[in-house]
Amino acid sequence: MIYLKSIKIRSFGITSKDSDITAKKAALNIAKTLQKAGFNIKIISPLVSSAYPIISLTDNNLDVDCIISVGGDGTILKTARQLKKQIPILGIHKGGKGILTELKHNEIPMLIEQINNNNYVIDKRKRISVSSKSHSPVNALNEVYIERSEKLRAITYEINLPSTVIKNRMDGLIISTPTGSTGHSLSLGSSMLSEDLSALLITPIAPISRIPPIAIPISNFSLIAHSQTKAIIDGQIEFTVPALEKIIINTKISDTIFIRFSDSTLRQLTSFGF
Repeated sequence: MIYLKSIKIRSFGITSKDSDITAKKAALNIAKTLQKAGFNIKIISPLVSSAYPIISLTDNNLDVDCIISVGGDGTILKTARQLKKQIPILGIHKGGKGILTELKHNEIPMLIEQINNNNYVIDKRKRISVSSKSHSPVNALNEVYIERSEKLRAITYEINLPSTVIKNRMDGLIISTPTGSTGHSLSLGSSMLSEDLSALLITPIAPISRIPPIAIPISNFSLIAHSQTKAIIDGQIEFTVPALEKIIINTKISDTIFIRFSDSTLRQLTSFGF
């Protein structure tokens, strides 16, 4: 995580959790409040309203200063993956855990005050992408979960790091960014990474030989599974990889950036109540 100087924000694109009517209503109320406060507002499909222009996250010419994501962490992860331009995201918690969100729905007056006073920072978060010969790259803000397709036995994985090869039988592994280290890997007993580290966390799942979770510097690497596997990206996208097809983890992609109102580097731990 790298904090940068704030930029002047005068326009917002607003999106919400697709399947949540409450989040959609909250998003439209936020749009109305921000418009009354003098901001230019656009609505991001599939959210719709006749009162505002409708835009798409996949538009390469998206012309808003900030994206407001109303919902939980899943909504933010989807927004980050679909967004084609590097535009800051501000998460408003409305449903779900909200570990990545910054404000609650009732804190919009504070948002307006802080934005008008330019009293915020830009928080850059590392992403990774996963691809193979048969699959185009998919970006992940949290994690890439690699698991065996067959449930009957552990399979051999070869993890080809820049200077080391780790080969072992296991059920799978999780490659987490610092942002994603408080997710699935933490629930499996792994450690978490401070959000300001330039590192990745590799968490083996049920290895035959007890390999601990491994933190490595940010770098590209690859792995090969000796049987068919599945790659699951941020718990939202899934594809199957044939046996012995190289799976490539690429770290040289653009960061996701967030609007923040504090400079904590352990904000996700704080969100858990610690």
